[in-house]
Amino acid sequence: MITGISGAYGYVFIYDIDESETPVLETEEQTQETNDTVEEEPEEPIIEDNSSFFRGLREDCVDHAGFERCWLTYVPDSTDGTKSVPLLLDLHGFGGNSYNQMNHTEMDKMAEENNAIILFPQGYGDSWNFGICCGDAKDNDINDVDFIRFLISHSQEEFPIDSNRVYLTGHSNGCAMSQALANEASDVITAVACVAMYFIGNESPSYSPIPVMEIHGFLDEIAHYSNLMATGVVFDYILGVSDGGTSWNTGAIQNLYHWKEMNECSGSIPDRNEESIYYNIQGFTDCTNGAEVALVTIHAGTHDAYSEGLGNGGTVATAQIAWDFMSRFSK
Repeated sequence: MITGISGAYGYVFIYDIDESETPVLETEEQTQETNDTVEEEPEEPIIEDNSSFFRGLREDCVDHAGFERCWLTYVPDSTDGTKSVPLLLDLHGFGGNSYNQMNHTEMDKMAEENNAIILFPQGYGDSWNFGICCGDAKDNDINDVDFIRFLISHSQEEFPIDSNRVYLTGHSNGCAMSQALANEASDVITAVACVAMYFIGNESPSYSPIPVMEIHGFLDEIAHYSNLMATGVVFDYILGVSDGGTSWNTGAIQNLYHWKEMNECSGSIPDRNEESIYYNIQGFTDCTNGAEVALVTIHAGTHDAYSEGLGNGGTVATAQIAWDFMSRFSK
């Protein structure tokens, strides 16, 4: 565990590197030509060099727009470098950080099991600026849309990322940021599936419909499931992280229909209805660009609707549901 951070920029921390496991490339020995007849041996199959890019967990930091910005990169040892792989970004909630997110959401397991590379970006002051909110990121007018765009581009330069499979998820403030990015960066993001927050804002003129899923606990005490109490009241006066958020009179159902309109989905009632003991899924599947919109309601879920969260207790595989939704889509 690194307990201090240097003030220099552009440094890298690397974890769990075992040099004894570094792949060894086979080499072909040179033989001297003679006049003797030598029976040719069958050619060995070509061995792909999968050691050309980093594997493991590391932290990177750069100066971005005058601020130090950091993120975790996790490349599973099993990543197959002979083919392009999906990129997944997981954004923490307000007051959280990249390490908390990595250790709690189980999205790293999704990367391990599905040949993907995952980033856990760090919000400025443990917050994200999605336009109206939140914290130090909002107070300092941090351009988090541009920061995430940078991370996507940077990762594509270093790793064999499939640019048609760039997925975004997050929790609470990170979920609101994920949906803001869906709206403002739909040209580079393939699909979004996030937890416990809504889209707050207006449709961008550049928006082109992409699939969006929001996962919400019915008993969420922070981002209320219903719109009977404006969510901004909670953020303004209890958490103290926004300004003028009392206008956020929305809820999970309203958010589903907001995206239904933005994605130009047909029908007035959901055409996807799946019910199980612990959760249900409602959604619209006939939308522009082949996009979809979905709401997952975890019946006993609270604001922490992940598998280890209160009210879930392992009854709902939140990360798996999110991955199953996103991974169906490619640009």
